Amino acid sequence: MRVHLILAAGLAAVLTGAVLHGPSQAQNAPAADQLALTSQKETTLGRRLLMNSIGANNDIIHDTLDGVLPMDDLELRGRLQSISAMLYAFPNLFRVEANPYTEEGEKADPGHVSLSDTSVWEDFEAFKQLSYAAYIKAQEAADAAPDQMLARVEELEVMCESCHETYRKPFEYFDFDRVQDFIK
Repeated sequence: MRVHLILAAGLAAVLTGAVLHGPSQAQNAPAADQLALTSQKETTLGRRLLMNSIGANNDIIHDTLDGVLPMDDLELRGRLQSISAMLYAFPNLFRVEANPYTEEGEKADPGHVSLSDTSVWEDFEAFKQLSYAAYIKAQEAADAAPDQMLARVEELEVMCESCHETYRKPFEYFDFDRVQDFIK
């Protein structure tokens, strides 16, 4: 019932905009399900932090599966489930308005500059499907028998690299410890 009221209010606002401002502005108004309460700057930083967390978790998973760190099955599965959840959420941090990488943006605010290529917005459905496929692969890795886990993790890494090559600007690793410098 509440969802219907919210949608009705949103539709009324769009229609009111069409009546008050004419069809050109109503045409360009985002649909009720496209409105966001967070700024482009916040979602961009959120995407960067999410990707850094996925990478940090993957490094520990790989070090554990390679024998560098002590084996802890519960921790491995928990980290893989966390990666899976983050990959599912990731496409939802992209706003309708494109904000691809620009050199000007990097110079102006390096902590909040988008690392996304314009192709994310040009074919968002394909981008979203890649993220969801990686989400499923991470969950498969979390559910795998211990002797199969490394193979699933390596398959996931190939999927991630493929997505990065298509949809992300190459960059140097963001220093996670400096994140406080960019929160204003």
